[in-house]
Amino acid sequence: MTSSSNIARYWSWHPEPTQAKTAVERVYGSVSAEIVGGDLEGGTLITEGDVAEQFNVSRTPVREAFLLMEAQGLLRLFPKKGAVVTTPNAREAAHLRQVRVMLESRAVELQAASQAEAQAGQTDRDVQAAVLAADLDTLIAVQRDAAQRSDVPAFARADHQFHARVVAGSGNPIIDDFYAALGPRLARLTCLTVRANPAELQRFVDEHTQLATALAAGDHRGYERLLQRHIGAT
Repeated sequence: MTSSSNIARYWSWHPEPTQAKTAVERVYGSVSAEIVGGDLEGGTLITEGDVAEQFNVSRTPVREAFLLMEAQGLLRLFPKKGAVVTTPNAREAAHLRQVRVMLESRAVELQAASQAEAQAGQTDRDVQAAVLAADLDTLIAVQRDAAQRSDVPAFARADHQFHARVVAGSGNPIIDDFYAALGPRLARLTCLTVRANPAELQRFVDEHTQLATALAAGDHRGYERLLQRHIGAT
């Protein structure tokens, strides 16, 4: 059985739901992507039977995927009736942003401390920092391409992957787990934002470039200021 932790990471590190390996991942990846991307709007009722038939699987993996999506705030389950897609509201968005800034800022602070140790010759974190910088450059390029194609779901996935990759660089797996679990809801907010204002696509790309520069410089305070502005303007 695939754990909730592994499924949560699936959102962080795999750009397409079609890369799922199990029935649970396939159902979760596809249905959550439809919710995040807006194809399944808030208030939509879906049932285990219909989804099981759609994916040609039993109800068991569908039920497990539904439970995970409920835990992540994408669905609300109603016994013997089905599941209703949740509708994001301003209060939830504000709370998500607060947690996002808190976790990411702490992760970057830890990275800055590790980079300082590396410069003092105490660790090999300088090599890891170079790998992180290269990964972020790749994700920014993915976002830039998605923005040019106006592919909002792909852009939102890359947006979350960028921030999740920053958090993973802290070396603290517990922070990584917490942040990964927020992935679908954070990506959903990104989709809602850029669909409402397509000009935000380019702003996100530009600000990610600034964030990557601050991170590479080990400037965790500057990163936090940029992140606050980045999140607050959303």
